[in-house]
Amino acid sequence: MDRNGWERRHRIAYGCGAWERAAHQARLLVVWYDERDGGLGPGVAPRFSAGPGARVKWPWGSARHNTLGLLFWRAAHDAGIPVDQVLLSDAVSYCAQGAEPLDAGPVPDAALKTGIGVGSAESVAAIRHVLQAHAEADLPRPRPAGVRLTLGYRVRELRATPDWDLGDWPAALAEARRAMGQADDLRERGTWRPTDRERSVGGRLGQDLERSLRTPAASGHPAPRWLERASRLAATGTALSAAAGALLGDAREDTRPDATRRDDAGSDSAGWDNAAPLVKVLGTAADACARLAASTEEIGRLWEAEEPPEPPDLASWELSHVPSALLEQTGETEDLIRALAAFLWVLAVH
Repeated sequence: MDRNGWERRHRIAYGCGAWERAAHQARLLVVWYDERDGGLGPGVAPRFSAGPGARVKWPWGSARHNTLGLLFWRAAHDAGIPVDQVLLSDAVSYCAQGAEPLDAGPVPDAALKTGIGVGSAESVAAIRHVLQAHAEADLPRPRPAGVRLTLGYRVRELRATPDWDLGDWPAALAEARRAMGQADDLRERGTWRPTDRERSVGGRLGQDLERSLRTPAASGHPAPRWLERASRLAATGTALSAAAGALLGDAREDTRPDATRRDDAGSDSAGWDNAAPLVKVLGTAADACARLAASTEEIGRLWEAEEPPEPPDLASWELSHVPSALLEQTGETEDLIRALAAFLWVLAVH
């Protein structure tokens, strides 16, 4: 295998090397397992955004995401494919009883520096149950027939699966709708009197949102593909966040008040609690859109890197890359933006 070419494919598709990608994806899988199957609950378990803290080098397998990352790296390396294309069913074979320890074969230098025993038989045995939990996970709705459960597909599925920290997009949508309801109530009671600037910003944004919501499907043309819809929502989130920052008069890169920088999990909408009503509406809606950003960027890069020409069957390509939970999240976020457009129209004319 051309190792340099293999690494180059990862940098094109994911913006990082094979080991970095494998470790990142593995860490997310371990966090999901700890929250859902570890019995700790979403309010207690360590968050994906949290730093790993001091490295524990004993006992073996203490840094489980490193061992799981090495397993994915090795499976991808052996098959000569990108990490995200590794089938979970194939990965399970690397930690089956009697399988050759990972450290008996090729190991990237970066993995060797992560702790004692990574890749040993003991460390692999410690992550077997984590990997199997993902390969055999029960879903609210079965996956479509023909879907191959790859690592990349599973990660995108997790990001859009409610009831755990990183996938709690329904809570983000509910917070945005709550902010609109509270703003309407404050305006009707006269507690909030929108300024001319707020009405102007709201009117301009409302018009922009209405234009973005006019899809070819509304005129009888084929519906836009998922990537187009999700990219539009991600751009909408960026515009809403910028507008909220402009209203705050805050030139900082992170425009949310009292907020920490977001990662691909989205953001903490509590950061908008003390903001003016319109700022809170725009900020919470931007946060809801931002929860699509990571999957949108990822699938966009895959489209460019793996499918330069238009595939003959677009529906099949999307079926194998876009989980049903992500489709549901996209549709619900579009509904939120429609509601926001109506809210801003009322704000501008009353």
